[in-house]
Amino acid sequence: MPGSGCHSGVPGRAYPPSSKPIEVTVIRRRVPLRRSVPLSGGLPPKRTVPVRRVRSEPRRGPDRSPKYLAWIRNLPCVVCSRLSGGLTVIEAAHTNALGPRGIGQKTSDHSAIPLCSGHHREYSDSYHRLGEKEFSDQHRIDLEGLVQALQSRFWLQEISPSGPVRAVMLE
Repeated sequence: MPGSGCHSGVPGRAYPPSSKPIEVTVIRRRVPLRRSVPLSGGLPPKRTVPVRRVRSEPRRGPDRSPKYLAWIRNLPCVVCSRLSGGLTVIEAAHTNALGPRGIGQKTSDHSAIPLCSGHHREYSDSYHRLGEKEFSDQHRIDLEGLVQALQSRFWLQEISPSGPVRAVMLE
């Protein structure tokens, strides 16, 4: 409606005419929100991986020997004499034959014996289901003697210049 002072075009919403023009101040950023030019060294990494520190003191806890464990896994199971291959997997079962372990710690790798996965964890007469003492009693295994025999065979093999790790039959 001409002359009614209605600038919005909606009846009942009339804005009063202003004699002053509205001033708008435009603020410009010194640094744009997004980079239009890539960084010279590329984008910074999203996540930095912490660098492992070198120990100033030797590690505490039981001895670890991946080489000994690999050798143990090449031996037959001390209960059923199955070798690794096919569906049978030989695992290195840590025992307490060389001494007790700390709370929440495995014993030394040098106390491990070769067991198939069934006699280690799965069967009803397995090492983890029966416990160490009952397992050795039920299967008539002298764990301490077995561990010492395995260690002596490993060290004899390590000293000899024969080369690769081979399976050794236990009696």
